[in-house]
Amino acid sequence: MRRPIAIVTAVALVMAALSGCSPLVEPEPAPVVIDAPSSLDEVSATAEVYRTRSDPARGGLQLSVSNTGTTPLTVLHAVLDSPALAEAIERDRTTVIPPGATRDLALLLPPPRCDGGPTLPEAVLTVALASGATAELRLPTTDRIGQWVDWHERACFAEAAAAQVDLEVRRAPALDDPAAGTIGAELVATARVSGVRLVAIADTVLFGLRTGPTDSGRVSTLALDRVLTAAETMTVPIWLAAARCDPHAVAEDKQGTLFTVHLDLDGETGTTTVIAADETRAALYDAIAETCGF
Repeated sequence: MRRPIAIVTAVALVMAALSGCSPLVEPEPAPVVIDAPSSLDEVSATAEVYRTRSDPARGGLQLSVSNTGTTPLTVLHAVLDSPALAEAIERDRTTVIPPGATRDLALLLPPPRCDGGPTLPEAVLTVALASGATAELRLPTTDRIGQWVDWHERACFAEAAAAQVDLEVRRAPALDDPAAGTIGAELVATARVSGVRLVAIADTVLFGLRTGPTDSGRVSTLALDRVLTAAETMTVPIWLAAARCDPHAVAEDKQGTLFTVHLDLDGETGTTTVIAADETRAALYDAIAETCGF
């Protein structure tokens, strides 16, 4: 009866000895190999800036990066900086760009810096390397379709205009003429200083302009020619007409309720964009749907 106990004890001692001499260790996981350049020497890329149809309404810009190299380019962080911007734009989102591909990185524009020229921005990209480290890739940008200078000029004029006058577009059903297909609206202007002149308002991709409630024609620009004194609020009637009646144009609209107003600020002329408030946008969409019969 003792022998089995001795055998069991001996086996236990051997296992303990083996365990003490060679402890069992979990094998380390194999390192993850990133399909990425090993250094910036292997990176080839270009950068452009441009604005889509959606960007003006949201105050946005696209940084378009093209990977002209032979390995995927993983952008972990992007910065767009220029003396023309009040502050640098940053984007904390990972984007993988395959070889030969282009990806648009959506950004929000800060206010402009108006004490200098419209210098194109530099893109600073933090990219992943095959070792797991990161590197900083600096790329000059080009202006894809010539929008940068125009944006800077408009933004600087709009900043000056905002300091002198508040502008709002409102829906005004009392000005409707259903028989003529006229949709009523109002431009409401409140001046902070004297001498602000409302020169004209322009049509949009969805709404044409009429010179009166029963006018059946359309104009692209409606002359206003109103001068405000300090602290004065002026309400100017605006008669709109449907510029198009295809339902998908309304459903997919990005700029139809962005109204361009021409101003004269003590001899300095330019334009500013009045973005209709959400309530006004909804009311205008309802009105055009009713006018168009869908």
